[in-house]
Amino acid sequence: MHRLQGYLTVFVCLLAASSDSRASTDAAVDEIRKALEVSCYGCHGPSVQQAGIQFAALLSERPLVRNRETWLRAKRALESESMPPAGAPGLREDDRSRLIANLDAAINQFDYSGIKDPGYEPLRRLTHSEYDNTVRDLIGVDFQLASRFSSEMTGETGFDNSASALHLQSSLIERYIASAERLVEEALPAQPKTAEHRRAFKAVFVALPGDGVSAAEAAKITLRRFLLRAFRRPPKTQELARALALYQSGRKSGLDFEQAVKAVVAGTLISPSFLMRVEASEETDRAWKIDDWELASRLSYFLWASMPDDELFELAARQRLHEPRILLAQLARMLADPKADSLGTVMAAQWLGFGRVGRSVRMGPIDYPWCTDSLMDSMRAESSMFFMSLLRENASIPRLVDANYTYLNQEIAETLYDMKGIYGSHMRRVALSDERRGGILGHGTTLAITSNYNQTSPVKRGHWILETLLGTPPPPPPPNAGAFSEEVRQGKQLTFREKLALHSEQESCRSCHSQFDPLGFSLENFSYFGQWRDNYTFRIRIKEPEDINYDPESNYRRVTKEIDVSGTLPEGASFSGPAGLKRVLVEHRQDDLVRQTVTKTLAYALGRPLEYYDEPTVRRVIAALGDNEYRFQTLLREIVQSYPFLYKKHPVDEAGQ
Repeated sequence: MHRLQGYLTVFVCLLAASSDSRASTDAAVDEIRKALEVSCYGCHGPSVQQAGIQFAALLSERPLVRNRETWLRAKRALESESMPPAGAPGLREDDRSRLIANLDAAINQFDYSGIKDPGYEPLRRLTHSEYDNTVRDLIGVDFQLASRFSSEMTGETGFDNSASALHLQSSLIERYIASAERLVEEALPAQPKTAEHRRAFKAVFVALPGDGVSAAEAAKITLRRFLLRAFRRPPKTQELARALALYQSGRKSGLDFEQAVKAVVAGTLISPSFLMRVEASEETDRAWKIDDWELASRLSYFLWASMPDDELFELAARQRLHEPRILLAQLARMLADPKADSLGTVMAAQWLGFGRVGRSVRMGPIDYPWCTDSLMDSMRAESSMFFMSLLRENASIPRLVDANYTYLNQEIAETLYDMKGIYGSHMRRVALSDERRGGILGHGTTLAITSNYNQTSPVKRGHWILETLLGTPPPPPPPNAGAFSEEVRQGKQLTFREKLALHSEQESCRSCHSQFDPLGFSLENFSYFGQWRDNYTFRIRIKEPEDINYDPESNYRRVTKEIDVSGTLPEGASFSGPAGLKRVLVEHRQDDLVRQTVTKTLAYALGRPLEYYDEPTVRRVIAALGDNEYRFQTLLREIVQSYPFLYKKHPVDEAGQ
């Protein structure tokens, strides 16, 4: 523990010396590094890196805002007095105040005026959902072929469209080949029989031989059009030549016109130019504006998780899409299109986690027969439709927390909400007079993903609010922090809150639990899948048959305790229950909610983690939101007109800086 005290002392000097001012010298940094080697490398050095932090690496990355989130975690830990932990030598109050002030100056008051970097979105494959949607819009059929692919990974952003997570494994290439063959066989049969077949045929064969059009001419027209749409840009001369050569090879081998074209279509569907999102690269160390074809794809994969449509292609061909008036008009048009529902079913589902319900989060059908697949489908639909209503109606971002409506069908209304008078399986908007419901915190999806199997977890719920909803995660727990002592575990008549209160009497636990426990306990009236309850009910095995509540059938005594949902934020605001929680989040944590919504949406739009040089964009978007009542469509407009969305720049070699 004495090493931590040494670290904190050095940390004050570090921030004073390394706020990226020219007064910083290599000698001063060397002195700091030497002190750190003695004081804290035992906890945060090359061999041991508690909380994943190695200070030598952090010190080498200047300015400090390169690791903004890590330093902000340290600042929050200092403000909550969870650093230094209990048992370690204390930190004098004036040193703590100085340290917090230096952190604020180094991170929140950093001068970005000399930094202008739009970042770089590298080559990356289509996500599984993007692949399915692109095939649907390219061919006109919705086969959901990616359901046979291996599961996606999520990147640092929490989204599966992050370039760092989109690896191209050999097994996936095999799936692509099989899917291309199946698609051509089933969507484009020799004899179209269904409306789907005819739609696919029309989407591919835009020209046919006859009426003065030769087979070669029809093939050229058809393949040029197909390649443009598949590659999301005009095909290069050599690409079109290769496609026509493949067509001619098929004809010479005995294939008829349609069969030869379909052979080229199958080959195109396994081409890197189709499977990958490819943007042009320029030989320059300066930022450059992406062209209109690339902008069309950025727009469509952001808003639709799919390829551009004909209107976007036409504007790109005319080089009009960059014009601000046209760009904003396309944003409005695309948001109104049903394909924009992907912002709810993909982006929001991955950010807020409700996409896991029915997949990794579900209840056993034998013990919980009410938890049907249709119920869980409806739960996901409730959250995605709610999120999309906020976007399409241009609601204020805080409505995500305190809206007074939701989307229900009969099954979800009766099973989770205990509401009558809603009939049928279709989802519809329902006004809520009960202020305990409404907003994402009252959705069954949120309550399910923040529970353990068949029991609630106030710790998980509080942590989810801080990390996922507000973007202010608490510091990592100390080793063995999750384990109750034997005495606490044996308290069979204690509620979880009572056990946690005993557990948090330990100084090393109290500072962190004080941040998220009150938030989580305010939602304890909601069971593990969101049904309302007023009391805890549990059973205690009876040792004495003379007990007044003795049940000879079970040998158990039923115990009922009222649920305590009161809480207080660290800054002092008191609240009670979900209605009170929503109120204090909007009144006291709105800035965090807005910033988190901005950073998550921007990271999804760019398909990469945000870097320190994206902070000016984040701040400009937040300022624009503040001028317009924090409306969701202002957020979207600012993002599609932002510097990193319209430009790119090759990454700088860190070793050369």
